[in-house]
Amino acid sequence: MTDGRKTWTPEEISLVVSLRNQGHAWRAIARHLGRSDVMCRYQYERVTCIPAKAPPQHQDDPPSRKVSDIKSDRAPDSPPLPVGHPIVMEALWWGITRRACCEPRK
Repeated sequence: MTDGRKTWTPEEISLVVSLRNQGHAWRAIARHLGRSDVMCRYQYERVTCIPAKAPPQHQDDPPSRKVSDIKSDRAPDSPPLPVGHPIVMEALWWGITRRACCEPRK
C-alpha cells in the first residue's frame, strides 16, 4: 500500500485538495498518490481547515442554508407534513429501527 514516506511535498498536498474538490473518494485519492486515505484526509483538513467529514464544496454550488433560516421562512401557522411524506416516512422508519436495535430483549 504505502511506502512509509513521512513528508508531503507541496505538489502532493495541492493534488489532494484539487482531487477532493472535484469529488473524488478518499480511497481513490490515496491509491493515486500511494498514501493512506487517513493521511490524505488529514492533509486536506490541515490545509483547507474544512472538516474531512464535510462533503466537498464546488465553486458553483450555493452555500447550504441553516436550519434557523429555514424555520424563519416557514409560516408559524403552516400545517405539518402529511402522512406518507418521504421525510415523515424516513423519520418513522429510523425511529422504529433505532428502537428495535437499542431496546434490551426480553
